[in-house]
Parts: sequence; C-alpha cells; structure tokens
Amino acid sequence: MAIVATQDLEGIRQKLTGWLQRHLPAGSGSLEISDLKIPEGAGHSNTTLLFDARWSEGGSGSERVEKSGGFVARVRPHGRGVFPEYDMRLQYRCMEILGTHTDIPVPRMLWFEEDEHVLGGPFYVMEKLDGVVPADNPPYAIAGWVAEASAEQQDALWRRSIAVLARIHTLDWKKLGFEFLDRPLYGPMGFEQQLAYYREYLGWAAGGRATGELDQTLVWLETHKPADDRLVLNWGDARISNMMYRDFTPVAVLDWEMACLGPPEADVAWFVFMNDFLTNAIGLPGIAGFPSLAETVREYEEHAGFRLRDLHYFSVWAAFRFAVIMEAIETLMIHNGIESPGIGGMARTALAKVRAGDR
Repeated sequence: MAIVATQDLEGIRQKLTGWLQRHLPAGSGSLEISDLKIPEGAGHSNTTLLFDARWSEGGSGSERVEKSGGFVARVRPHGRGVFPEYDMRLQYRCMEILGTHTDIPVPRMLWFEEDEHVLGGPFYVMEKLDGVVPADNPPYAIAGWVAEASAEQQDALWRRSIAVLARIHTLDWKKLGFEFLDRPLYGPMGFEQQLAYYREYLGWAAGGRATGELDQTLVWLETHKPADDRLVLNWGDARISNMMYRDFTPVAVLDWEMACLGPPEADVAWFVFMNDFLTNAIGLPGIAGFPSLAETVREYEEHAGFRLRDLHYFSVWAAFRFAVIMEAIETLMIHNGIESPGIGGMARTALAKVRAGDR
C-alpha cells in the first residue's frame, strides 16, 4: 500500500523539504523541492518518489552558489505489502557496495533514513539518473521504446543486459562484504535458505487460500534440488524491467530487495522466465530481436566463464517463485478491496507449462 493512502503529495513535499534541509551541507539555504511525483506502474512493492531540488551553498550574497539535483526516494510500504518484511537497509547496502567497489552500474546512494515518522516508513534516497526503463504495464512487448526498436537494437539490449548479469555473478561477494545476505535461520548458506524462506512465505502470501499446486511443486523442488550449490551474489529480481537504459545499454541495475546468495542459474532462469511471462505466457508475441534461450545461455557463459547447469530445475524454481509472489499480490489486492484480475491463476498456469517443459 503506497504512502499516498495517508498523505497527499503536498504533505510529502513539506516533510521531504524539512528532512532534506537537515541532510544538505551546513549553511545550505533556499531549498525548494519540485516535480514531486509517484511514477505510474511503479508496482506493488516499495513506494517510489521522484523529485528535483534546488538550494544554495557557500558564503553570503554573491558568494553563494546555486545547486540542483534530481533524486529518487524508495519508501517501505505502509501496512501489508507483497513481502512479509522489507529490509530497506539491505537494499541500500547492496547498491552502496556495488556503486563504491565494482563496475556494476547503480545509482549513487545518498542517504538512509530509519525514522518512520518522516514518510511513514524507513527510506533511502539516491540520485536520479537519465534513462528509460522497459514497462511492465502495458508490457514492453506491445508498446513503448522496446517494442518500437529495431531487431538489432533489441538484440543489443538483451545481450548487454545478460553481460551485466554475468558480471554480478563473477563478483567476489565475500571480499565485497555481502555476508549480510546470509540468513542462517533458514538453514545452511545458499539455495537451501531460499527454499526454506519460500516455504514460509507461501503460507503468508496465500492469506488462507488453498495452494495445493504450489505445495506439490515445492515438494518437487525440495526433492530434486541439485547437489552442487555454487554460491554467487543473486540479484534476485533479475529482469530488464529492473534495469535503466540509455542507447540500449544498461546504466542502472535497480531493485535489490530480493537479493540473496545462491546459484547463478536462479537469476538467469528468472531473467528468462520473466520475459517469457510478459510475452508468450499472456498471449503476446515475443520480442523479435531478443536471442533464443540457447543463444542467451551461450552469451551468459561467454561472459561468466562457466557453464550453466540444471536450467529446467531453476526454470521451475523461477515460475514457482513468481506464482508465490502473485499469490501475495492477489492477497494484497483483496486486503485493499481491489478486484483481482486473476493473476494468481495465470501464474499457476505458467508454472504448470514450465514444469511440463513447454516454454
């Protein structure tokens, strides 16, 4: 539930103005926030605020220098959300480490605020970049700059995105300090933790509804789990809709709320599945210029320097995760009195096809 349910944009602007004034260099004055908005299609997760600001710094009179900047704030949702918990500091730390110590493109992280009284929940502020993001609604396959691009441009976008994903997976996550993603309460470090978390998450997400098909799939996943648990930094929500582009080249890797440690195949399968769902699974033609699955695997392996394994298993895992998240979104809509378009059923249908090997 977005924070606009309890505050109008003018109220948010006033609170942000006071908060930002305290975080600018001492002596800054004449602060003005403008173009404050919540972007359309920002999803059901964290609330996103876009805004610009102008202020002055320096001495007095003619010595003062006018400053300006564009900002993005991500705020923990108020009330029930898509996930049982939202660790905003985890998201901030992931992007802060990547931006400071790697060449993975992320926005510059500026401030983290724990106090819920400012905007209704903890939030962080990062720089606003110049670029475009493929839209989920309407799907990028039927409208917008991706659909209108040439086949060559579409091919470049996909391959460059896969290259970034491979770079994430080849990072030395221990040296970078990503041990904070370990969640020992769910078992041994790695994929075992993801399975345990989603078993718990499924019950919460369904809100009391029957989940027989998903329960059966989870048993299959636990029974057939590959023995080799190769650990890398998992982005978690790896898809082109979570990347910002300029000239069909990624300039930002966004939305790290699902980050964890696990096998690289989990991210790759999710990346492919999410594109399939937003095209073929909902009756739309695929993007003509996007490479095939076999080409995607070859492209990834060339950049990563290792082979992908057990892709059918992790494709089922991706479809299962998506179905659980759709259950949570359906429960959230019911909770907020919104009629559901049956997204849970669509996700379960897609899961059944993936399990059967029918992509």
